[in-house]
Amino acid sequence: KVAEQILARDPGVGGTEQVITVMFVDIRSFTARAAHLKPREAVGLLNEFLRAMVEVIEGEHGGMINKFLGDGFMALFGVDSDAPDHADKALAAGAHMERRLERLNVDLVKRGDQAIRIGIGINSGRAIVGSIGSPERMEFTDIGNTVNVASRIEGLNKILNTTLLISQATRDALQRPPPLRALTPQAVKGVEKPVEIFTLPS
Repeated sequence: KVAEQILARDPGVGGTEQVITVMFVDIRSFTARAAHLKPREAVGLLNEFLRAMVEVIEGEHGGMINKFLGDGFMALFGVDSDAPDHADKALAAGAHMERRLERLNVDLVKRGDQAIRIGIGINSGRAIVGSIGSPERMEFTDIGNTVNVASRIEGLNKILNTTLLISQATRDALQRPPPLRALTPQAVKGVEKPVEIFTLPS
């Protein structure tokens, strides 16, 4: 359904500037973990995790997983709608993902596997959204500093020992902001000033 809407709006190679919310997700230390697993076991674990996250993001919160990135993914909110609540949907999806992961980890531990830890980074702003490539092979994606900052914010979870971080831009875009906890502003590559970041209260 989303693909049909996108192609109807932008059938060729190019893109349109749009305000969206971008989420990056990464499994912590999966490369090291996979080194001790058979390839089929590693793929099975990854698919089990991704299946649960796709259900949350696309099935429950109206987002779109745009790319699988090895042991993580990028998801977009608001690309198929002009509704202003894309930041709310992304934050709700992130909180839901944390709860869903807790359930998945209970199952993993019961069968003798290690629990999965993840990082989630969310940022909102303008990006070029559309198809890039050639007429023979196109890929729908988004490009711009909004995307880069979202990826950098996800990486800050490793430094701050957090699971979910959102930018000030996302906080400001929330239509119905829940209680948030401000953290120390962090330097982010490609951004001149330290970035204001927030997380959900524990």
